[in-house]
Amino acid sequence: MIALLILLALLVIGLVAGPYLIGQKGYVLIALDNWTIEMSVVSLMILILGAIVCFLILEWFFKKVWYAFSGSQKWFSGWTDRKHNKAFTQGLVALDEANYAEADKQLSTVGDGKFAGVELLAAAQAANNLGDSDKAVSLWEKAQNEKASRLAATIHLIEHHIKQRNPSEAIALIKQLPEKEQKNQRVVTLWVQALANSGQWQTLKDNLSGWKKQLSNEDYQYWMKQTAQGFYAELASREGANPLKQYWQSLPRKTRNDPAQQSAYIEQLIGQGMFTDAEESLLAFQSKQLNPLLVPLFRQLRLTNPTASLKRIEGWLKKDSENAELLSILGQVAFNAKDWELAEKALAKAIRLTSDNKDILLLARIKEQQQDPSEALALYKQSLQI
Repeated sequence: MIALLILLALLVIGLVAGPYLIGQKGYVLIALDNWTIEMSVVSLMILILGAIVCFLILEWFFKKVWYAFSGSQKWFSGWTDRKHNKAFTQGLVALDEANYAEADKQLSTVGDGKFAGVELLAAAQAANNLGDSDKAVSLWEKAQNEKASRLAATIHLIEHHIKQRNPSEAIALIKQLPEKEQKNQRVVTLWVQALANSGQWQTLKDNLSGWKKQLSNEDYQYWMKQTAQGFYAELASREGANPLKQYWQSLPRKTRNDPAQQSAYIEQLIGQGMFTDAEESLLAFQSKQLNPLLVPLFRQLRLTNPTASLKRIEGWLKKDSENAELLSILGQVAFNAKDWELAEKALAKAIRLTSDNKDILLLARIKEQQQDPSEALALYKQSLQI
């Protein structure tokens, strides 16, 4: 634009001054040592104008060359980016199709950091599914260096260590996370599992209530029971059943009223062979109504005269005579006490209601005890058809 203005100005000057300069005799003399150049004023003006025009033409030419060169660089750069984008897309599609070999092939051509670490997570998943855990770990560790994928990569490493039975390594990784990320739902779930796998029941017990928001109600109840079972098992194996009973009585009422704690305590009594104490606890803990978490434990009682248990279960059945689960439990308790008649009656009705395989097999064993091999064989064949 500036060059055009200059040309326009020179043109105006030429039009105005031209007629005046034509009639003039003036000249210009340039002397350089032995060289002298002499020209008229008009010739000088034409020479200057020609020089300006040549300069503008050269400038335009060099700009065209420069833009062509820089444009080719951008084209090559764009071509590389398009290649990476295509490989990334095809890799993700192959991963979703469970074609892990193709996913690994495509994702390995995507440069690190091109997609904020997402490509590393995907490549690690493909490698892990192909059984190359070392490569997967290496890729997860690289992904930890990317802000966007750091937490996800750390979670995968924690899962890997838990699967490899290295809970201490998993816990160490969790403790390196910021406090906010330690409260992540997935992180908390893995932390609970790592503590359980390492047998740190007291630590798990101390922290579980603080993690209640991150766990579903089902998971929370499950881990409460697992924690109690682990702690009671450790106590019983170290000090015996009687100290376990004393410890139970020393617990706060709120803890002793927790079904998960009750279930874990009873299972340890059964594990110690203290079936009478287990029966007394089962009956005491369900004095008002049955508890779905505790009722199945009646099956594990090995008592020759479980009168109180049979009476309680039959009382529940009077209120719900079509309850197949209660009938099955009644049959199991009677079977354990070798009351074949009651066991047969209860199991036969349970089978009519639900045809559960375990009840059919148990009834077959009763028929064997009653010296009825044909009926036992028929029941065994029936169990194979379910």
